[in-house]
Amino acid sequence: MSVPAYQPFSPLGIPQKQQEKTQYSPWNPMGWYSSVNSYRQRLNLPNPGKFERLHFETKDTFLTNYIFDGAQANIIKELSGNFHVQHQFSLGSQVAPPMYNFMAGYTTERTMMQGTMDNDTNMNGTIRHMWSPSSMTKIVGQFTNTPGHSMIQLEQDYIGTDFSANVKAMNPSPLEFTGIYMASYLQSLTSNFAVGSEFVLQRPTTEIEESMMSLVGKYTGKDFVATAQFQGVGVVQATYYQRINEKVDFGVELNLVAQGGRREAVATVGGKFDFRQATFRGQIDTTGRTSAVLEEKMAPGFSFLVSGDLDHMKGQSKFGVGIMLSA
Repeated sequence: MSVPAYQPFSPLGIPQKQQEKTQYSPWNPMGWYSSVNSYRQRLNLPNPGKFERLHFETKDTFLTNYIFDGAQANIIKELSGNFHVQHQFSLGSQVAPPMYNFMAGYTTERTMMQGTMDNDTNMNGTIRHMWSPSSMTKIVGQFTNTPGHSMIQLEQDYIGTDFSANVKAMNPSPLEFTGIYMASYLQSLTSNFAVGSEFVLQRPTTEIEESMMSLVGKYTGKDFVATAQFQGVGVVQATYYQRINEKVDFGVELNLVAQGGRREAVATVGGKFDFRQATFRGQIDTTGRTSAVLEEKMAPGFSFLVSGDLDHMKGQSKFGVGIMLSA
């Protein structure tokens, strides 16, 4: 008695050879999906990246995550290939009291866990796990002594071959359906151009509800990235990133607000310069604010930092020095 040959089945329960020959009726919705999916596969479009990293290249040339004032010291210790700790000391700041932060992180190929606690016992934690190359879950928690400032965020990413989807929930309450809920989608239309949308629903209480939707476009060239985001009526954010060479990057951001009687526009230009043993970032905007950060690598594992910020319109200035030691 002969045994029939094995035939792999598709997710629809139809043998693959039979599915390839299946002809759907033009009125069958399953045929629409099959036709669109086949067309997308023939295009071989790239993944457009995550929605939340839409302006990443431009933002990386800015000083948002690098500028500081007063004195600061960072000591990083690698305890193993997966585990590290960090001590951060800061004092003399004009906007924050003297502070100590302890950070610990554990990283594997699929999982990342990181936590921070300061001298006031305020804690922040992040857990991220990749279930597969296309699926990732992220949990972020913030617990403070200040009432109303604690927060928990649940996030799920799905990365397709030519699209990215993300859903988030901040302080969700399944019973009352309160909290902040966000969903975003970014789809490649050509090898260079992608479009997407984000929907935000805010329900701080059961009686109050606000929603907002934004549309985005992203064009990626050989050495530049241009983006535009329309956030509701009269709010536009546009960015442009240009890579001059492997050591010089520039970014430009334009924010426009035209709602009711409010008319505002701010343009920001930032530049990043990588030298042999130093990295310099500079930034200037149309409000008269100029900022710069210099990181000088004095020796392997030891860096000296200088930060400056001058607001010409307000007549305010800030200055900071710091060290970073890695062992």
